[in-house]
This record gives sequence, C-alpha cells and structure tokens, in this order.
Amino acid sequence: MEHAVIPAPFQFAVASGPGFAFPPGTAIRYADSGLTAVVERFCAQLTRRTGVRLAPVLGAAADGPSVTIELRAAGALDELPGPAGLSAAGGDPADERYSLLIDAGRVVLRAAEPAGVARGLTTLLQLAATAPATDAGEVRVPAARILDAPRYAWRGLSLDVARTFFTVGEIRRVIDLLEFYKLNVLHLHLTDDQAWRLPMGRAATASVTAGSPPPGDDFYSEDDLRALAAYAAGRFVTIVPEIDTPGHATALMRLHPELNTGRNEVDYEVLPGHPRHAVWLDPELPATFELMEQVLAGVAAIFPGPYLHIGADEPRGMPDEAYTSYVRRLRRLVRALGRRPLGWQEAARAGLRPDDVIQFWLTGFDLPPHVKPHIRAQVEAELALASRDVEAAVSVPVPVIVSPLPYCYLDVPYAEPPSSGAALADAGLAGAGLAGSALAGSALGHAAQADRLSRLGLRVYAPRTVAESFGWDPGEALGPGRAGQVAGVEAAIWAEAITGFDDLSFLLLPRLPGVADKAWSAPPSGPWPAHRDRLARHGRLWAQDDLTYFRASTVNWG
Repeated sequence: MEHAVIPAPFQFAVASGPGFAFPPGTAIRYADSGLTAVVERFCAQLTRRTGVRLAPVLGAAADGPSVTIELRAAGALDELPGPAGLSAAGGDPADERYSLLIDAGRVVLRAAEPAGVARGLTTLLQLAATAPATDAGEVRVPAARILDAPRYAWRGLSLDVARTFFTVGEIRRVIDLLEFYKLNVLHLHLTDDQAWRLPMGRAATASVTAGSPPPGDDFYSEDDLRALAAYAAGRFVTIVPEIDTPGHATALMRLHPELNTGRNEVDYEVLPGHPRHAVWLDPELPATFELMEQVLAGVAAIFPGPYLHIGADEPRGMPDEAYTSYVRRLRRLVRALGRRPLGWQEAARAGLRPDDVIQFWLTGFDLPPHVKPHIRAQVEAELALASRDVEAAVSVPVPVIVSPLPYCYLDVPYAEPPSSGAALADAGLAGAGLAGSALAGSALGHAAQADRLSRLGLRVYAPRTVAESFGWDPGEALGPGRAGQVAGVEAAIWAEAITGFDDLSFLLLPRLPGVADKAWSAPPSGPWPAHRDRLARHGRLWAQDDLTYFRASTVNWG
C-alpha cells in the first residue's frame, strides 16, 4: 500500500522485507542530550496514537530492535538540495534534511541538525499512526529508504485572531498541527478593525491583564505571547507577529480617539450609491507614530524573530501620498528596532528597498454569480492595482511570500458536499434504533457538517473543491520566469464567519496539509489522486485529536 506521509517525501524507495514492527519497550537511542525534548515528545505521541511504548536511551547501545538517531552532516544527506527562500527565524535556514532507513530489525534516522531529527520523527510517527492493522495487533512500518528535504525554508499559516479570539490553548493546538505537517511559521494577525489583541497600544486607563477586558475585547497578555513564542520554538515553528495598519485600524482608534484627525475616518463611495466606511492612521499626526513606536518596540521585545509584519493592506479611502508617507516611516521604525519589515503586497505602492519582503495574496479569482455588480466592479479595480503591486515587487526585486487567494485562503467555501457514506448512515438511523451507537455519532457529525458548510467561508468567493485548491505550483505563482523570487509559502485563514475553534479546524482540514505539501515537497509535488489517498488515512488522526474536519465526498475516508 502507498505510504500516507504528508508532505510527500523527496524520495521514498520501498525495500523488500516485512518492515519494522515495534515490540513493547523498543529502544530509541540517541547520543546528543539536546535531542531529549524532541525524542520524548515523539515517544509520547507514538504511545498516544498507537499504544506503543518506547524506551528512550541516551548514549548507550541498544540490544534488539531499535530506533537509532544519528546527527551527522555527511553521507546521503548530501544528495538532498537546500531549501529556497527565507528563514523566518533569521540567518541561514535550519537544516531540515533527514534520511530514514527502515528494515526488519532497525530504524536509523540521520540528520544534520535537531530540526531534521524532528522532521524525520514526524515522518516515522505518520507511518506508524496510519499503518494498517495486522492480525497480530502489532504496529508495523514498511521497509524503505527515505530521503527528504523541504522545497522552501518559509512554510506557514497566517491565523486571524483579531476577528475571532482563540485561547492560548487553542493556538497551541494549531502549532501542534503545523508541526505535524512540517510547517514552520505561524503568522499571527493580531489586530484589525474588529479587535486589538495586543496588551501594548491600549489606553493607560485600560486594564492590560488578560482575562479582564470588556466583553468582546479579549486580548493576550505579554506572558501569554511569550509562552506561545516559546511553545512554538520548541516545535521548530517561528511566530511572525502582524500589527495591521494604517488601514484596518478601527479597533485602535476606539482605544485612542485622539488619533482621529477628522480626515481619517471617512465614509466614501466606491461607486455612486454604494457608501463605504474607512479608518486609517494619519501620518501627519505626531501621536500616530509615538504610539506605533511603542507598539512595535513592545512586540519586538516579545517575539525574537527578525520579521515584523506591518500589514499595510487595503488602505481604502486613504490618499496615496498619506499612505506612502505612513508606510515608509513605519518601515524606518521597524528597521530602527533591528527588524526586517514584511507587508502585504499593497506595501509595494510605498516603494521598496531590497531588504523589504512582500506577501502576495490578491490575484485573479472567481466570483459567485450572486455577487452584486458594485462589489464585482470594486474587486476588478483592486485586482488591477494588485497586478501593478506584483510587478513593482518583481522589478526591484524583493523576496515574495506567496499566498495566492484561490489556493491558500482557507476561508474560501468548500464546493463539494460531505461524504455520501455519512449521509446514507444519517438516513438509515431512525429505523435502525442506533441512536446510542458510534454510527449515530457519525451521523450527527454529518448534520454538523451540513450546518458548517452552509455558513462557513466568505460568500464573496466562489466555492472550490479540495482538489481545485491543491491544483497549483508555488514556483509559478508570480508568473513565468519568476520562481527565484518566491521566498516561501503561507496559507491564510480569516475569521469573519468563524465562531469558535471547531469552525477553524473545519476550514483548516483537509486543505492545510495540501498547502504544506506544496511548500515542502519537490516540484512537481504528487498529483491530486496520490495526495487524496494519503489524506484519506489522516482523517482518523484528526479525530484522535478531536479536530473537526470536512469529510469531503471526493475523498474515500478510512
């Protein structure tokens, strides 16, 4: 049977033989004490998912069947290419290359750095957790030689915690999911019109203790954010914080009414008879940058990574000269803190320096038939501007993180219905007297899926199937001949329609693993049928983690 590792490894050569069975107490041997936390987490996860208990052994030879970890830079790893693009953690990218040799009596994992060990153990965990059951009830992984390395150094998810508040525990669950799919960036969208989730930047009279804000104005304490940064780093994930200005600043202006200069909170019309409301921070007001300097310094003191995301998207209603002035000055503040500015593609309108980084998102996408003409006209106008933004970024050139909306925006509605098997089970329950059975639980899940399908996803986007979302290549996202400027890949999830964590996981799964495959796997990554078959065996892993997911009818869920 084909393996179910996601992302697909660079090379997976099946060998002859029965593979490796994990007897009780299998030793996992390693010589570097710096790997202890990684090894212990792997052992705990393997036990949780399979019931197999391993015995970590530091520095001593192991008798009998064993898993051995070797840190070494030479040998087979030299066959693997290094990643393209930028490291979110700064400097040279971590060496995530690894090899796995699996035969009947042993598993040998070789990597140059702890990050590579972690990625290799994740592959071994997926192999064991998705292995078919045997008559003897043992867990057996196939005999194989695996060589693997990431395509891009920056592989992430942008998570909107401004429109919907997620607890620290829920964000940790997202980080666990990123680790499981070898993603290494969590881009936290911390501010927007709806809420300001930062403790810094609040009025002096406001409480800055997490847990005691006014209803609907939850935010994270400095300790919360530091704890998240540390939790992520322990799983080889870097948090990139985003403070989205000068637009999307309604929540900040509620906290600081003195930022209203009379010209920067305006109603305007995209088309006659179609009024809009916009709030933007005025660069001519001294208090604007006094406050932003405090905010940026506070954020930089918490998150150790080299990047600060300045947002800078959708500056609606803001005069061009004011936008340019604001973005240029904000970048200077970021650089003065020793950090590198990253902004959405609209930031190219303020000019670019070679050390700028742009995140590409707005590209052509289908609108559903019900979209009103004035919205359609607005989208077409913004797409025309967006095309010029990309050309500006390419002409400098600057590194570009690609998050093209049709493929990476996970709030695009699903197009296909839920699994028909669940629907049939639902239809047959009433007469079967199975209300208390596991089958009844499955049917209730189907009813909940139908509800979520009806309300989740932004309806301005035409629905797309999971297969359509998988049908792209990051190297082609910027156009022909521009693959060298692709600095990384990010999915994005926006929370306008999300009411809680179950809604979030429903939109993340099963599409996030597909983005991870595109970001990690060598081009061209596997075709949709192969990815679909691997996905089918991951549904039960998500169920183990109590993660709600979309049981797409196009996947034969195991």
